[in-house]
Amino acid sequence: MTFATFPSALSPPACPLCAGEPHDPNSAAPLEQLRLCLHQLPSAAGDMVALGALGRQLSRSHAELDALLLQGTIDLRAAHLGLQALLTLLQRRDEPLLFSSEEALALLEPVQQRLQLGLQRINRVF
Repeated sequence: MTFATFPSALSPPACPLCAGEPHDPNSAAPLEQLRLCLHQLPSAAGDMVALGALGRQLSRSHAELDALLLQGTIDLRAAHLGLQALLTLLQRRDEPLLFSSEEALALLEPVQQRLQLGLQRINRVF
């Protein structure tokens, strides 16, 4: 029993913010960036240059937050669908299983990778 097309269906989409590049781990999390901008907002009142800079930073932080949550949710949903497909395969079989533990691991590996990617993206928010 082979599933040559199953793993490719789980390939993660590229992140729209970084065009597939990993996020800088040293930058502040989007929620922390939003908190810092909101904290600076009262002191920038009346200063149009400072308000413009804060507005741009708020916009970037919001876009990053939105993208990370969306991509993380897509990844978790894909992992969930992959697990559902595997469970359906195991539950609705009419004959004994004819694949090895290595083949079963090969089926589960893309699901695990997609789950891990989704959790990393969602954790990046905080």
